[in-house]
Amino acid sequence: MMVLCILLAMLSLFLSLKLIYQRKLVQKVKKQIDFLIDRDTQTEIMVEKTDGTIQDLAASINHLLKKYRSMGQEIERSDTLFRDTITSLSHDLRTPLATANGYIQLLQEQDLTGEQKEYVTIAGERISAVKLLLDQLFEFARIEADELKLNCRNTDIHSVLRDVVASYYGDFEQKKCVPYIVIPNQPAIIWGDPDALTRIFSNVVYNAFVHGEGNYQITAAIEEAQTVITIKNASSSIQQEDIPHLFDRFYTTDQSRTKKTTGLGLAIAQRLVTRMGGQIVASLQNGIFAIQVVFPIVNS
Repeated sequence: MMVLCILLAMLSLFLSLKLIYQRKLVQKVKKQIDFLIDRDTQTEIMVEKTDGTIQDLAASINHLLKKYRSMGQEIERSDTLFRDTITSLSHDLRTPLATANGYIQLLQEQDLTGEQKEYVTIAGERISAVKLLLDQLFEFARIEADELKLNCRNTDIHSVLRDVVASYYGDFEQKKCVPYIVIPNQPAIIWGDPDALTRIFSNVVYNAFVHGEGNYQITAAIEEAQTVITIKNASSSIQQEDIPHLFDRFYTTDQSRTKKTTGLGLAIAQRLVTRMGGQIVASLQNGIFAIQVVFPIVNS
């Protein structure tokens, strides 16, 4: 009986020491994983060759690391190829497009019949749409490649918003849907690039103008040391399942594909907002689609 108790005690001690040792090995593996998470390195997980189970675990982790590193490299190569292709297309097509647009303008100055004028107008609109697509593709490629340098400084975001809304006011009047606008006279100074802010608001307002179906609202307010800008419109083309994807590149809703949009406007806006430390979110409630842009103000 005594011998059995001694054997059980020794077995218990052995198992306890083995458990402690395995725990230390697991902690060592965890530290190596934590080290590798934020680093671009080809280093593998290393463990002592004294425990087969932990060695197998390390081998499986190294296999996963190799697989995901390979996938990451492939994605990076694809993105680089995409950006290079877009840049080349933009450069190669701009000159012939400018030439074609020049001929369209010459034709518009001629004495044309009503039907001929209609055809020339349609051709001009198609050329403008292609030019817009190329411009947005080129801009998006520069943003993705981190080649677009922002000139951030203290900027009154309310003033920028007013200028953009004013530039679209005539378009809304022609559509016979004058928006409800509330932009405080009080300046809201943020740290941002005025040109980038203009692009952000232009893209969001243009998106509302093209896809909206009335009940337009453009408001700005200062809330808890932040400026909150909201652009709303009625919409039947956007569904709740579209919301998580609206800022993805080239994403368009099924019903909006007929409106000849690039699917890049909101993607560009989202990336510019993020680069300047702001937030942009989309929501849909009771048929009202809203995009909200939030920036911290620096004069509070």
